[in-house]
Amino acid sequence: MSEAGTKTKRIQELDIMKGIGIILIAVYHIVFRSMDGIPDKTIRSLGWAFIGIFFLLSGYTCRVDISVKECYRRRVMNLLIPVIMLEIVLLVLGGAYCILFHDYTTKKVLYDSVVTFLRPEISTRISSGWGEGGILFYNLSPVWFIWSMAWTELFFHPLRMLTIGKGKGTLSWVILVFVLLVIQVPMYVFLRPAPWGLTIVPTYLLFMLIGAKLRDRKAFQRLMDVRPLPAVIATVLCLAAHYGLFLFNGNESYYISKYGNRGALDVFTVLIQVLFATPAIYFISRGIGRLKPLSKGFAWFGRHTLGVLLMHCIIAVVYCDLLHNYIKPGTCWYPENIGIPLTAEIILKSILTCALSLLTCIPLISLWDKFRTWLFGRYKTGEPGLHANGVENEDDQRTEKRSEGI
Repeated sequence: MSEAGTKTKRIQELDIMKGIGIILIAVYHIVFRSMDGIPDKTIRSLGWAFIGIFFLLSGYTCRVDISVKECYRRRVMNLLIPVIMLEIVLLVLGGAYCILFHDYTTKKVLYDSVVTFLRPEISTRISSGWGEGGILFYNLSPVWFIWSMAWTELFFHPLRMLTIGKGKGTLSWVILVFVLLVIQVPMYVFLRPAPWGLTIVPTYLLFMLIGAKLRDRKAFQRLMDVRPLPAVIATVLCLAAHYGLFLFNGNESYYISKYGNRGALDVFTVLIQVLFATPAIYFISRGIGRLKPLSKGFAWFGRHTLGVLLMHCIIAVVYCDLLHNYIKPGTCWYPENIGIPLTAEIILKSILTCALSLLTCIPLISLWDKFRTWLFGRYKTGEPGLHANGVENEDDQRTEKRSEGI
């Protein structure tokens, strides 16, 4: 295969992994269930673990052959600015919808817009009138992940230049990982929770550095060669270990900037959970990859994770209204908490709402991507542009064997 033919080849399994993750997160946000039931624990354990997996995959697919300055330029032009623009569009459209159908005022829309960008940890300190936000904020709040990613990448690119690549030994990487752990544990245990997950940015950095080191070691390429039976056994064992760790020390409080109940143990539990979940999800993705129609769907969602992340909840509110589902996503996923029994009707309507929301994301994201390409196309440098997920270039996910022309 020629080098020219490798530039647009992606590792499909990684796209499918991200597709599984963003669909599972949509299920977490939209589908109602009974608290602490097996479905709920499964959704929660994997849904939160995927945050770490997204950072790990971002580190894995990061370009190592361009300068730090160029990395920053690409992230700003292809990720940060488009995401902020899309969030503003969603706030305007969502705000208009809430005024028409949810008794919102213009002032309340402005309050929720401020809370969306600043997060309640800051907005409530500025003015008690802003409160914790309403339905508009709750269904656009996944944008916190974007700010966490931006802060993490700000530190990641200079650090990976020091520890990853040709001529860089493992010792410097190990020392850096140790230093980040030394920084993270007291930050998490003693500091007041910060907005956008800033309290645990060192953990996100760890995931990205682990991903970059896995690429350096061609880890996913080696997993491609594992035979089906050992892959199935490894998947079952890894998922069992991951789920057991979740039952022992659930990782939700870690990601939502609340103090954990086990202190430093929370940090290590989250790291180990993600490391167990990653190969299991990869092998599942490899199996899905053999089912062509299904694999294309998951891969599409994997290439557009950020668009789906920002859009799916606010779209779900519209479908909840159309289906006359009096419970809206974003504020409570457990009807019994507000004195409403969990009925089959509520479950079925929420599943239908989730499916319709994800399907509606497809044309809307495609339309947004065309607009974004038109608007920012003049800034491209002749290389393949970033996808709508803003994470990697067309040639970022090529395997080393393909890049060598084999």
